[in-house]
Amino acid sequence: MRKKYLSALLFGALLFASAGTFTSCKDYDDDISNLQSQVDGIKADLEDLQAQISAGKWITNVTSIEGGFTVTFSDGQSFNIVNGKDGADGADGAAGADGTKITIGEDGYWYFDGIKSEYKAVADTEDGKIKTPYVGEDGYWYFYGEEGEEAVKSAYKANGAVYAVAEANGGFTIYAPTEDGKEMLEIFLPGAAAAITSMNVEVRTTDGKITINQYTFNPDKDEKAAWEKMTGHNVTDNKYILASADKLGLRVNPTDVELKDIDFVLLNSKNEELTGVVYEASEYTDYVTAASRANGNGLWTLSMKQMELKDDDAETNFTKLFTSNSANILYALSADHATRAEYNIGFNSLNPKDANIGSIKVAGKNVKDDTDTSDTKDKRNDGMVDTHKAISVAVENPADLYDMWLTVSKEDEALFGIEIDNEKHTFTITGDPDLLTKASFAVTVHTMNNNGEVAEEVVNIYVSDKIAVAPEYAKRTLNIVTDDADALKNKNAFTADMATLLNALGDTQADVWKKKVTAASVAYYTDEACTKSVTGADGIELIFVNAKGDAQAAIKDATNMKFSVDNSEASSVFVVDKEYFAKVTFKAGSSELNSIVIPFQFAIPDFANSFEQEPAVFIDGVANAYMNVSDYNAAVKAGKAKAAYKLSNAFANYLKDAKLALDKETKIGETGKTSAELATIDATFNETAMIYLQDVDKAKGTNIPAGYGQELIVNASADDYMGWEYPEGEGTYSFTIKVMSPLYEGTVSAIGDVVNIPATSVSGWNMTNEHIQGKTYNNITYKVLQDKVGDWTRPEIAEVDASSTNERVVKVEGVHPATAGEKGAVNEGYIKVLPQNIAATTETTINVTVTDVWGYAKTNPVKVNVTVGE
Repeated sequence: MRKKYLSALLFGALLFASAGTFTSCKDYDDDISNLQSQVDGIKADLEDLQAQISAGKWITNVTSIEGGFTVTFSDGQSFNIVNGKDGADGADGAAGADGTKITIGEDGYWYFDGIKSEYKAVADTEDGKIKTPYVGEDGYWYFYGEEGEEAVKSAYKANGAVYAVAEANGGFTIYAPTEDGKEMLEIFLPGAAAAITSMNVEVRTTDGKITINQYTFNPDKDEKAAWEKMTGHNVTDNKYILASADKLGLRVNPTDVELKDIDFVLLNSKNEELTGVVYEASEYTDYVTAASRANGNGLWTLSMKQMELKDDDAETNFTKLFTSNSANILYALSADHATRAEYNIGFNSLNPKDANIGSIKVAGKNVKDDTDTSDTKDKRNDGMVDTHKAISVAVENPADLYDMWLTVSKEDEALFGIEIDNEKHTFTITGDPDLLTKASFAVTVHTMNNNGEVAEEVVNIYVSDKIAVAPEYAKRTLNIVTDDADALKNKNAFTADMATLLNALGDTQADVWKKKVTAASVAYYTDEACTKSVTGADGIELIFVNAKGDAQAAIKDATNMKFSVDNSEASSVFVVDKEYFAKVTFKAGSSELNSIVIPFQFAIPDFANSFEQEPAVFIDGVANAYMNVSDYNAAVKAGKAKAAYKLSNAFANYLKDAKLALDKETKIGETGKTSAELATIDATFNETAMIYLQDVDKAKGTNIPAGYGQELIVNASADDYMGWEYPEGEGTYSFTIKVMSPLYEGTVSAIGDVVNIPATSVSGWNMTNEHIQGKTYNNITYKVLQDKVGDWTRPEIAEVDASSTNERVVKVEGVHPATAGEKGAVNEGYIKVLPQNIAATTETTINVTVTDVWGYAKTNPVKVNVTVGE
């Protein structure tokens, strides 16, 4: 019962077209590379394996498939190793066909597909590992004899097959014969033990040392024979049983390594193993409270397996390694002789003890005697169990137990559909409560303790009224929206259909369920097993509704379960993007009828995706923000900097009320200043939020500030969405924006390229809008000179000036405003120029300076041609 199994999976129909031999070593990558170079047909398969092992994965299983086998890794990925392109089926043989499973039986012999062979499994005396049989040059299996020194040829032929041996540490060694069958290629694929990179061990005892209890095992001869007959288990002839109730705490890296199939042994500093002492792991799932265990994930509890000592000499030899010169020898925990922890495990002297298994436990609860009148509680509750669930039977002090066996009467076995697993010490009731003709049955718990004493106790088991059904509901995801105070009308809700439950019940049980169900309650958990509850006011109301969405008073007639969510309450106990589980418990009166579990999670819009850039504004990811007079007027009215741009113009959609800030870290261009030093911004993103250029380092003549036209960095952020906190690092969005004037980015030029001015106009000549024109940044033309009485149609213009670049050719007398003409007509403004007395036609320029409402002055050279005699 306590022996360690070693499986060897033998596969036929795969022959490698290759030659050469190499042995396994710890450098797994090199192993695979070397093997790959020798094997033609499975090159791609081995590359897949190599990639997985290089990525830190380990083997969890190897299973047979047609023509090869499947290797499964720790992340769930699997790869098939099949015939090479030059491979051929091996010759038929007497044994060792495709899929033959080789195991070690409890009697210590090798078994072929469950049939005992004459060959005994032998352990290596140095490291305690089973010596693996191998295929000899003649193609036959060779097994080690009982002395273990020399392998003996068997009658079993390997058939030229590739085979994989499951090693004790969870790894697998793949053996592949060469084409001529005379040699074997060999590669070790690491299991969980080889994947461990570090281990930290804590001895959980008051004195920091382990106490091993020593039981003298002396069963009655007749009782021993009866036990073996009843159970089929061989009862040991050894004198002593050793067991310990002390535990070790273990933390491993990587934290996701599965340790349950690893045997942990103890080695001292001389590499001597404390033979027979083996620890097995169970995952530590409670909260970490002690400082020494406050390490997060990767926590396990280790328990010592029972062991046996043949006689007093064996006891003496065993305890010799407890001390040296009256001092405790310290041992290090080792994962199957691979990774080793610190040397911190010492032992007290063996503690002679009489076995006391204590009371019987059913499903983790002590079962009290029904005749005990001191027990005022309903004794049936102690043995009340559910159907269709494996129910564990244990003892109060498992370290004192040698073996256990469960039996029920044949009548009860048939009536209740009882299935017993005596290896796991569990029983399962497969019958349905409503179809049973009685409410209880008796389980006889047979025990043999570590002194060899046999006992039996009859435990009355009562079948609960629960209907055992586990319908599988897919995860619901609620995308949070604005909630409604009326829970029934609330669209901020997710639903689960009743049909899934009823279909799982089946027609007969569904009818029974509908007759019984009277009420329901719901609780919320963070784990699928529903052991870790969500605390606080959950803010979710469960409503049973019909197909129209109206409330349905009778649960049996409901179509859906509606989970209506109040954002203000729910957001205080739940978080987004995390899976939760709603456990809905249905009741028949005050008794639980059944329960279902519905996984769900909450989601909010991705913060960055809440901002939809306006394609007409953003070019290559930068907002080209051209200011307008409306924003200017709003900024002036608010008493803020007049060079302003409304941010909502740059976005088709944005997250209302997001917080805004200019970057304070990055220096912008050659300004030597950050965005926050070059501009200011409104604190909240809404319809009127603006960015404002500051009058920093204004250029002489143009009045352009340092921040003008620079790619300023704006950071938007929010702590929550409708009360729901954004996951860490996800509530931010950044964009860049260039704030510019539509006029300053434009031009003023002559219509027709040049303005012709006659030199004979000694009294002056008027340059009008018929001669020059302005163009904005996007080539929209406008009248540069006033075309309204005292004003411009183009509202961004604040002032227009002109000057000559060569007064020897032409002078500018001034820029004249528009005036009122007759009958409402407007006499548009003009530039009065004075041609000079020159002898020849001469081309020059007149500078026309347009100053916009933001104070930015753009000087544009306009070509003029002063003509003589034309």
